[in-house]
Amino acid sequence: MLDIKFIREHPEEVEKNLKFRGSKISLSEVLILDNKHRELLLQVESLRAERNQVPAGKPSPEQLESLKTKKDQLNKLEEEMTPVGKELLDKLSRLPNMSSPDMPEGKGDPDHIELAVWLPESGYLEKDKLGKGANAVQYMPKKIGKHHVDLGKDLDIIDIEQSAITSGSRFAYLKGDAALLQYALFELLKTKLIAEGFEPMIVPVLVKEQVLFGTSHFPEGRDQVYEIKTEFVENNSQLFLVGSSEPSLFAYYMGKTLSEKDLPKKFFAYTHCFRSEVGSWGKDVRGIKRVHQFDKLEMDALTTEDKSREMMEYLRSINEWLMQELKLPYRVINKSSHDCGYNATYLQYDLEGWLPTQGEFIELGSNTDAWDYQARRMNITYKDSDNKKKFVHTVNDTGIPMGRMIITILDNYQNPDGSVTVPEVLRKYMGKDKIT
Repeated sequence: MLDIKFIREHPEEVEKNLKFRGSKISLSEVLILDNKHRELLLQVESLRAERNQVPAGKPSPEQLESLKTKKDQLNKLEEEMTPVGKELLDKLSRLPNMSSPDMPEGKGDPDHIELAVWLPESGYLEKDKLGKGANAVQYMPKKIGKHHVDLGKDLDIIDIEQSAITSGSRFAYLKGDAALLQYALFELLKTKLIAEGFEPMIVPVLVKEQVLFGTSHFPEGRDQVYEIKTEFVENNSQLFLVGSSEPSLFAYYMGKTLSEKDLPKKFFAYTHCFRSEVGSWGKDVRGIKRVHQFDKLEMDALTTEDKSREMMEYLRSINEWLMQELKLPYRVINKSSHDCGYNATYLQYDLEGWLPTQGEFIELGSNTDAWDYQARRMNITYKDSDNKKKFVHTVNDTGIPMGRMIITILDNYQNPDGSVTVPEVLRKYMGKDKIT
């Protein structure tokens, strides 16, 4: 979250950023609560100091009465301060991160700025052809073909009918070559990341509330998260299913102080992810595009302030390397201010694959620089060369959202006879050239 000292010293700057991000939080309410909390804290600390001044010798009845009065006053002030502190924390936690000067202003898709468009046959689109919103659609290839659900059913590799019986809507069985395709994608990126010095990790997918709060998935995204009923959890703990490996990966360093010489820390995890998708009923519900359970190979990093943007661009380069290895058309967009992910976002790029049979882009992942916003919540710090303690910067990247990448491959590589050509780079993992 934002440093309260920074908010006090730069209220105009913070207010301007709230409007830029479309936030409904009232900064004046935050500052009023902060002042009230500080006044109560001063009174509490003053009374505690007076209470701790033990008189010499045996206290007189008057002194005992005075100590009792101070104790009662202290209890009353502490009772008054607790709810004020909780309300202040709640409002602070809902304030968005400050925004990069490179973040475009806007309310959604029409305002996102294209940073790059790449086509397998011709490479990068000229920069003077890049624009905003759906600009790149005019340059993208079109073909007649089947929706991935119908293609998957014909090939007997995707079954959403049986999963509806076993689990309800928005679940799927991936079978045979679809499952092999997912494992092949994992092997391709895993091999790349290990060669690039990333540390592989297997992480918990059930985490405590403080972990999701720390990464800013709480409180704003709480309605997207599945909660496990406490009576079935050890020690009646409250646990939540993650929608990404990001919370678990960053939480590994929660409360730790690193050395600057050990940064950056680069790591990745392959996890089952879960999301309620509240508010998206009726939107993209057919097939495996927007489901309640999905798999991702996510890559994240901890770094220093001066290397934060560099790390973001580095992760983007891996995203683009992957799409070019798969020979899939794509674009990279700079997300606009009202639609740039969660509150932790300082700057966000999205990578979108092109579906030529559907005539649309599909979001394949986000690359987000969260600055020190998450680290401040999770208390992840490092000591610089002068032994000064600072908060690390966190950068996270989706890597591969497996289901959506499979959709993109099926759409681009399907043939008129109903078969699907396996991307050349995946054939050594699949053991075949074609899905029939």
